[in-house]
Amino acid sequence: MHTPLYLAIDQGGQSTRVAIYSAAGEQICCFSAVCATTHHQPKASTYEHIEQNGEEILAGIRDCLQKIQQHLGDDIIRIKSASFAGQGSSLLCWNNQTGEALTPVLSWQDIRGEPYLNDISLTHSQAQQLTGLRLSPHYGATKMRWCLEHYQNVVQAKQDSCLSIGPIVSYIFWHLLGKKSLVDPGHAQRTLLWNLQRNEWDQSLLDIFKIPLAVLPRCTAHNSRFGNLNLGNHTIPFTASARDQGASLFARGLPERDSCYINIGTGAFIQRVSENLQAPEGLLVSPLWLPENPTDKKYYAWEATVNGAAAAISFIQQQTGLDITPQAIKNALALNPNKDCYFLNAVGGLSAPYWRTDLQSQFSDGLSPQEKVLAWIESVIFQIVINVQLMDQLGAAQKLIISGGFSRADSVCQKIADLTHAKVHRSDNADATVQGAACMAAGLPQNWKPVMQEDVFTPQANPELAQRFGRWQIAMQRWLHKS
Repeated sequence: MHTPLYLAIDQGGQSTRVAIYSAAGEQICCFSAVCATTHHQPKASTYEHIEQNGEEILAGIRDCLQKIQQHLGDDIIRIKSASFAGQGSSLLCWNNQTGEALTPVLSWQDIRGEPYLNDISLTHSQAQQLTGLRLSPHYGATKMRWCLEHYQNVVQAKQDSCLSIGPIVSYIFWHLLGKKSLVDPGHAQRTLLWNLQRNEWDQSLLDIFKIPLAVLPRCTAHNSRFGNLNLGNHTIPFTASARDQGASLFARGLPERDSCYINIGTGAFIQRVSENLQAPEGLLVSPLWLPENPTDKKYYAWEATVNGAAAAISFIQQQTGLDITPQAIKNALALNPNKDCYFLNAVGGLSAPYWRTDLQSQFSDGLSPQEKVLAWIESVIFQIVINVQLMDQLGAAQKLIISGGFSRADSVCQKIADLTHAKVHRSDNADATVQGAACMAAGLPQNWKPVMQEDVFTPQANPELAQRFGRWQIAMQRWLHKS
């Protein structure tokens, strides 16, 4: 008897990957396709437009599926189900009769709709109460309104009752799974139009942002039967869909309640599973897995983002005159100054739990170039620790599971362990999102136990680091409360 296989699609910001996994969570094969992102500044706009090509992304997925078919040959019949994980806040408009893309994909990074936030009577706390999120132009609602007001073909499609607007997952599903506009709760939430408490589109938010309900995809459970994927002569039921960061928590199987999950790349992303939808001030709440059967286990997460990690490299290079290489980072992390050595990091905006966009980054006085590099890296570490401590209201985290480019520096992992007093488990798993999506396709089985290579960092006493952390916190409070 042939053991079952599971197919997962991970549509990311730089590439799409399609992979096959065994029932135990081991990768059988993986193929990828690059998807370019363009940046341009229209003359009539004060905002940079950051876009992708939906048809190019779709073609890349189809190419990967064809390679999967060729690789597996007759074993393709072993694929039992399929899943999708994608960018939550990237969206586009398309004709739901022909499938034609009417706009580019507006990237999650695109904030051209920001002016609309100044015209609405909705506060951050009201938005968070309804959606679990704060107001942000990165989310879909303002992008949707911008499209409805600036693309003539979108206006015409709306008049002709053939317009669909939604996260890119919905456009892909329309083309691959039977011309239906569908979306899961994780992607739906990132439009800022989805009610976290009621698990449905919120009419009050639709009215505020002037988005007609008729143009949105139908929101269904994470483990719905989204349709059938035809691969050669084999029909594969498509049984799961989730946002990329949410899917990544299931790479090892069911996420652990006493663990905090941290990924440090361009920015840092921190998540912890919680059934409590009322997170501490400054944290977000997102649905991870809302199943079709109401008696089955639901998974939510408290979330935090920290900007200014790898995204700050060009700024730090300008400030120091140094080339920020892995060796330069390692050299800086070896320093241990017993003085004010901090960086108030507002690169990309000061995010969780502070949420300020009106501050300018600044170093403490008298730092050498290498000390500035240290202060920058520790600013990211310190803000991660603050968010982990907030999440400890669920009980002290026993384990921090860390990944991403910055985590390759042993000293980064050790310092996080020292300040949180929790063991840090580093797994350089570049496939966490696609692997987690495959686990979802398999139905979150108990025997999903992939082999993981881990480095473990045990907390140690580090009084100099603790002193710098304390000085950074004092400087942060002065910075936040200055007039």
